[in-house]
Amino acid sequence: MAMNKAAREKRKKKPQAPKAIYPSKEAEQYYRGQLRGLVRLMASELVAAVEPELKRLRPDYIADSRITLDGSWTDEILKAIRSVSQRFISPLFEAQIQRVAASTISRAEADNAQAFRDSVNKAVGIDFQMIARPQGMQNYLEASTAENVNLIKSIPADYFRKVESLVLGGMKEGLAPTVIAKQIQQETGVTARRAKLIARDQISQLNSDLTRQRQVAAGITFYKSVDADDQRVSGNPAGKYPNAKISCYGIARQDIGHGPGVYPIADGASWGGKTGLHPGKHHPLCRCVAIAMIPGVNYFPDKNG
Repeated sequence: MAMNKAAREKRKKKPQAPKAIYPSKEAEQYYRGQLRGLVRLMASELVAAVEPELKRLRPDYIADSRITLDGSWTDEILKAIRSVSQRFISPLFEAQIQRVAASTISRAEADNAQAFRDSVNKAVGIDFQMIARPQGMQNYLEASTAENVNLIKSIPADYFRKVESLVLGGMKEGLAPTVIAKQIQQETGVTARRAKLIARDQISQLNSDLTRQRQVAAGITFYKSVDADDQRVSGNPAGKYPNAKISCYGIARQDIGHGPGVYPIADGASWGGKTGLHPGKHHPLCRCVAIAMIPGVNYFPDKNG
């Protein structure tokens, strides 16, 4: 028997459990690409400045059997390195990374807002356009931008400090320029990997904070913590990190009286002596996400506690 119009409308409007709000892939890709470009630029300019100097100074530093940091070659190689590093602390560089940080935050915030609206609207049938930008969020976004500017600035600062150390150390040991160049290359790889992790972790943390602010503004008081459900989940007994101090696996399954993995937004979870833990921020590089618990839709206080 064909379903009448009223029945179809009723079925169409049946509430759906809200979905988890995942970190913006587009924002992470943009951020990671900008940081990768920064590392490549630092490395290429450094090699262009230092490699000729290493070759020119090779007879001096290799012949010196009592190499100290007082040799003239020390001043010359440091001058070459610092001529490059100074470019990455200039006002022009800071203006560039300010734009990168602001653009990253803006992209992540826009994607989070849209995903949150789509998720909650389907669950309750109400347009949450009015809380797309809760009170106080602008200050949070500005603080996040400043934090990420400092993180980006730390990349060249750490990189050139380590390069200075390994170049001077290599010259003291009388290593060939090709060997020192290989060490620089290895350090560049380490820096590139760190930049990638910074991008992922910052977007995850940002998504966590934005989601929680929007949940609070919408009057939601509980969320369910959901882990990534793979072997890399911290605390997974069958995974790679079964003895992790903060167990995302455990947090997603423990019941403090509201149902497995359900926590008051105001308090978050507690584990390993730490309190106020929220999905995406349980530990560095946490991949957990929060699902809003909406009374009468996917949360029933009488049953959940």
